[in-house]
Amino acid sequence: MDLQEKIKRNSWTNKPIKALGVYYSYDQKLLHEKNFIENLDSVKKLRNIWSARGLSLYGKVTIIKSLIVPKFVYVSSLLTTPKGVIQELNRLIFKFLWKGVDKVTRLSVIYDYEKSGLKMIDLETMIKSLRLAWLKRIFSKNDGTWKKLLTSHTKKFWRPFLISLQ
Repeated sequence: MDLQEKIKRNSWTNKPIKALGVYYSYDQKLLHEKNFIENLDSVKKLRNIWSARGLSLYGKVTIIKSLIVPKFVYVSSLLTTPKGVIQELNRLIFKFLWKGVDKVTRLSVIYDYEKSGLKMIDLETMIKSLRLAWLKRIFSKNDGTWKKLLTSHTKKFWRPFLISLQ
């Protein structure tokens, strides 16, 4: 019996599979729930814990960068992060930072200290850069197993796409 026959005979689970901290599922709603909504809920709990501490703005930015944003970094580098999740995370972060409505523009908070900013993270830019970092890995000369698997599955798509660009 060859590999394809074995795969056809196996029954696949409808439950999400967790690998290296990321849930995978055919059900997009479940995938969204497990990877993003549960992380947003844990951010709300963290925000509530740290809100009672009377931190300075710099202290709050440190909490955001070291405890809140990392909950989304790895997952966002692998999966497409919905705009709604980014907006909600931004809302939670800035509500924590200002104890309510924004006191200054969000763009000015992102600036360096020299420009009177707080060196806050721009979430959308960070997530885009995480996704773009995969291009460097894909086009590098390193031939890992993951890369061979990816290229074998995407040849059907990439060849017509690259030919159409010429």
